Amino acid sequence: MTWFQIRQYISVPYFIQMMAFSTAGVTLLQVLAYHAWGGDPRTMWMRAGIIGVWTTSTSAAGILGFERYKGTLVHLVSARINPLRALAAVVSAAATFGLAAIPLAWAIWSLATWSTGGLGVMSIGSLLRGMFGIILLWVSCLSITFVVAALFVLTPNAIAYEELLLQPVLVLSGILFTQQRPPAIVEWFEYLIPLAFPARVLLTGVHGTALVFDVVWALGVCAIWFAAAGFAGRSVLVRVRKTATLEVI
Repeated sequence: MTWFQIRQYISVPYFIQMMAFSTAGVTLLQVLAYHAWGGDPRTMWMRAGIIGVWTTSTSAAGILGFERYKGTLVHLVSARINPLRALAAVVSAAATFGLAAIPLAWAIWSLATWSTGGLGVMSIGSLLRGMFGIILLWVSCLSITFVVAALFVLTPNAIAYEELLLQPVLVLSGILFTQQRPPAIVEWFEYLIPLAFPARVLLTGVHGTALVFDVVWALGVCAIWFAAAGFAGRSVLVRVRKTATLEVI
């Protein structure tokens, strides 16, 4: 179901443009910063890739509203299979397709700087840690977008609110603070936002005990967000199928 929904997702040019333009814009900005002030190439294009992944994931805020507009939401919630499974497949398409932002960021960086972006000097351990960090990033984005989609389906103007999710999450997750410590309030929020932990793994190269702590905490936080998504999803289904207080057509 997820593969089918991804194909439906990329059939809409807007979603492809969102991923491509946001990733390209941030990557080129990182290239300018690199030529002006220097820095670690791998960290800079990876940061651009993470921002591209999250930017694409924010489309989950309006994805169920988009299904309602197409007239398919009513079929998803009335299917013979568990409606939460069907809706989860729709929502997960955004974060899953968003992962394409990471290789795109590397490709743009390589073309703009005529280099490998630091990949040529990475050890096997660093490559494996990077792959694990990307998987953790995907799971983290899924946990957030499931909650967001369940809440935003309650409003017909969800698509207009997508941009409100972009910058606050990027700031509070600490992604923009890799060269200096973030403010104290941001550090506290980092423990509540799943996106902060894979970003730390991918951008700072943590290892050893710190890596184990980040992974365990990240999985725990993701589990809480998934549980919240399940509760919100079931509440939405009650409003749709029992009390008839939420329109799906």
